[in-house]
Order: sequence, then C-alpha cells, then structure tokens
Amino acid sequence: MAGAAPVTAEAVQALRAGAARRVRLTGIRRRGRRAGLSSECRPSVRGVVVTTYSTVDDVRYRSGGDNGILRHVLFEEWQSRCYWCETPVLFASVEIDHILPHTATAEHLADLIRRHDLPADFDVHAPANLAPICGRCNREKSNNRFAGTLVTGKLARAAKKQDRVIQRVLAFATAHQRAAHAVAADQALRSPAEVLARIRMLTERVQAFSDTWRQDVTTTADGIALLFTPKTAHQEPGLPPLFDLSADDPATDEVGRGLTEVRDYGGAVVIDGRYLIPPDDSATSSIAEVLGLTGPDDQVLIAAVGTQLDPATTFHLALVTAGGAVRDRLPLHADSVASGQRGARMILRDGVGLFTACLQAEHPDNGGTITTHLTSTSLAGHYPYQLLAALQLFRDAEPTDRLEVRLNDRPLGSPVDVDAEQMGQILLAFRYDGDLITALDRVQAHTGQRFPVPEQITAKERTDLLLAARLLDGKAITLTDDVLTLTVKPDAIGAFLQDQHPGQPGELTAVGAEYAVTCGEHRMALGPVTIRAPQVTLVNADEMSAAATAAPVKARYQCLPGAKIAVHLASVDAPDGRPAKAAADYPRF
Repeated sequence: MAGAAPVTAEAVQALRAGAARRVRLTGIRRRGRRAGLSSECRPSVRGVVVTTYSTVDDVRYRSGGDNGILRHVLFEEWQSRCYWCETPVLFASVEIDHILPHTATAEHLADLIRRHDLPADFDVHAPANLAPICGRCNREKSNNRFAGTLVTGKLARAAKKQDRVIQRVLAFATAHQRAAHAVAADQALRSPAEVLARIRMLTERVQAFSDTWRQDVTTTADGIALLFTPKTAHQEPGLPPLFDLSADDPATDEVGRGLTEVRDYGGAVVIDGRYLIPPDDSATSSIAEVLGLTGPDDQVLIAAVGTQLDPATTFHLALVTAGGAVRDRLPLHADSVASGQRGARMILRDGVGLFTACLQAEHPDNGGTITTHLTSTSLAGHYPYQLLAALQLFRDAEPTDRLEVRLNDRPLGSPVDVDAEQMGQILLAFRYDGDLITALDRVQAHTGQRFPVPEQITAKERTDLLLAARLLDGKAITLTDDVLTLTVKPDAIGAFLQDQHPGQPGELTAVGAEYAVTCGEHRMALGPVTIRAPQVTLVNADEMSAAATAAPVKARYQCLPGAKIAVHLASVDAPDGRPAKAAADYPRF
C-alpha cells in the first residue's frame, strides 16, 4: 500500500533532519523584535578563543588545549569513519586517538617506535599518529597490544594523510581567525545595513572552511546560524569513481541501482570488492589495500550516515473512519533518517515488526511530496501475546475505514493504489486475524502451553479456537447437530431405561469428556465440558431393550424442532446458574 501527500513544514523538518546540521554562532546575537532588525539593533559579542596555527610544527595534538580544527580535518580526511572499526560515525561522537599511546612510558614508547620501524624522533602528537575514533573503540583499544601488523597499517595510512592534514588545518585556522576578527568587528555595527553587509561577508569567507561542506549564514529567532550542506547536494554526478561497473557484467545493473539509491535517498548497499577500481600505477596503494580487503569474497559497505529524530516526534499507524475520526492508533518507532540528493527516507516499525512503513520525502525541487509504503509480515513465528497490541488496532474495524501513517498526529497520506473495496477486505481480514490470535493466546494462557503461531492454521482449527475462547469466557457454544448420542455400558442398560420416559420430551444434562482443540502439531485440553439439551426425546428405547450383547449400546436423543444442544466448560455453571449434573456415561459427538 502506498500513498502521497504534500510536504508540510513539520514533515520536512522531521524527515530531512539528517540532510543538514545547524550550528549557532554564539558570538553574534540579535536583539529587538523577532520580526526583523530594528534601527536600534546592537549586536553583542562574547569572548572568542581562537587556536593559533602559524607553522607546520604547530599542527599537533594539544593536551588540554583546543583541538577542534584538527579533529574536524581528521574526521573528513578519514572519510567520516572510525579508523579502528571502519564504521561511519557522526562528528559529534568522534574523538581524536593516538595510534601509538601517548600515555605510554618512555621505554615502552621507544620499543613501539622501533617495532614499527619509525624514526627515533617520532612525534606521537603529530598527525602521522592521530586518527578519528568512536568512543567504543577508544575504550576497547586501550586494552589491546600496539605492536601488531594492524597498527602498522593504520600508522602507514596516517603518515600518507599527514601533509594534507597539516595544509588543511593551517588554511582552516586562517579562515577561523578571520571569522573571529569579523565577529569582533561587529561591535562597531550601528545600522541594519551594516549588519546585512557583515552577514554577506561572513557567507563568502566561510566557504573556505571545508572542501566537503558548503556553509551558509542564515538568521534565526535566537541569532545567526550556519547551515552545513554537502557541496555536491545539487549536482548530478555519475556512479562513484571508486567502482568499475563494466557493461558486459550482468550483475552491474543491480550494483548500479544500489549505488544510485544510496546517492539519491541514503541507506546502505553492500558491493563485492571485485568492482573496486585498481590503482593507476604500482606505486599507489589500491583501494582494496587501504580498506583491508584480502580475498575475492570480501565486500564493501557503502552507507549514508543519518541522524536521530527529535525524541518528541511521534509516529502512529492510525485506523480512521470514513468521517475522518481516529478509531485507534498503533505506535511506530522510527529508525534514523537516511538522506540523499533527491530526498530523505525513513523506516517505521511497530514494536514486534508486524507492520513496516517506508516514508520517502522528495526534495522540493523534485516535487516535494511524501510517499508512504505500508507492508505487513506473516503472523507465523511470533508468539500470540506479542501480536496482541498490533492487532488490537483492528478490533473495531469497519469496511469503510482506512489506514493512515501519522506524524505528530497529522496524516502523511493514505493508500492510493488500493480502492475502497480492497481496503475494506484488508481491514476485515486483519480484524479476523486479531480475533483468532486473541483466542489462541487465551487458550495458551489457560493450558499453560506457549508456542509461536504455526505456518498454517486450518479452517477447522480456526473455528475450534474461536469456540474454545467462548468457553473460556464462560459462554456456551451451540452445536449444529440436533442428535445427541450416549454410549451405555451393558451392565447399566436396565437401570438406564428405567430412568427414561420414551416418547416424552425432557431435559438432558451430562458431563462429557475433556474438551480439546488442536493448532498445528499442538493439542490443548481445556477440561471436561457440560452438555445441556433442554428438549430431547429418546428415540431408540425399544432397540436398546431388545439388545442382548456384551458390548456397549448407543442411546440416541433427538432435539425437538427449534431446540439446540449447548456446551460449556464443566468448571463453569450452566447459563441459568444451576450446577451441572453428572451422568454415568460420557456422550460422544
């Protein structure tokens, strides 16, 4: 099921949270009315601490100092990944790691330098020994040995990156100093025109901050913010140059589609290492070597890093009446947002994973719509109690209702490729499944047998489970047969006939054998049942009297027209409040 709806400001803000990050410049604040700058605007300036890098030797880790610029450059040079586990990470969670520990004793450090064949004057605080690392790896790595070939490879990669890291840190620091001076100059601003001119200058200067991100200045209710977006966001490049997708390989179409999906909407794709482009010359390390690929079966994971949504954002799968009223809601939990050049994509699931909604928000340049794809998985394999919350959504469903995915209780679109009749059939099918799973859970709880829903439940098993649930609720079930047969032992035939009034209608109440139902390979016994027939007559009394046999005989009771045979659990009183009366023999039906 899929649907589309116009993009709302709230929907775009929630779904495209991963497409940009805003960083507020605390050095500039705006006073006056929120609607705009007044002629009395007086921006105030806070103290700005600027890291000074003037020479190549200055670019090194500073214990207890400001390493923000160095951390930023290392993060980009290592492709936004933790260098130790090679997993994509967010900049906010990355730390600077010393590949060889700077806390080692002088003797231990000298031994490590010798083992890795490094210069004796190797500087552990220089970029050749620095790399971005995630918090988990930083904690785990601290307990590992540092003399293996893995560390040697990491040091080699860091050494190749050192010159570019130094150049970028120096360039970045220069731009940072200029920006700080510009902030200080804002103290002299006296008019809205001067403020706007300063903003234009800042917009031009911050472009030199990064090779990867374009940074734009914008005003907010609290001051001035920087908007970070990829510099290639509005370009349409071909497939990434890392891969060689030759036309004569039939598998390249699928690989190409996967790469295109990641580029357009984010997510992840796994690609065989054989598609990596080899180096142009033997002196250059291949991409496979850099990534640590050693065999023909190795694979590369291409992933777009998303961000988590605001915890206050809520999603629901709602059952809505024809009049627009919400009948019931099922909470959905969102994964992180994946975004690309064409738009953003998010996956929503309920607690047990029975329903999955894929939301795809197109960029305004591509139409600006949100499409909703809703799918459901099989009930099989789940325990009934796990499914109750999801299926409760359909307990009161009507054929005229519809399903909607809602963001903060606002619809994101309803299915458009399913007509009203099909939707009604789908809803009633889920309602019936909900009744069945509720009955199965009720029987399992009573018998103490817990097992997942089987792959297949026959029509008879479905009917029996629904009837069993009625019995457990203290309700009677009515048999479709109008003949009740009792088996009488040979030595009890005489006493049995003396107690009967052939041809005269009467009431028959008997305690029967245990009532059991099956579900797949499982048999569940509910206990003995009481059978009550309010108006029956014994129709074969003469046949029983003439029988001279050592085998049991059958007594057949016929219900009068309109009378029904009712069954309820023996542990529950009869519907009229009278306790059940036991009989000498058990009925069979």
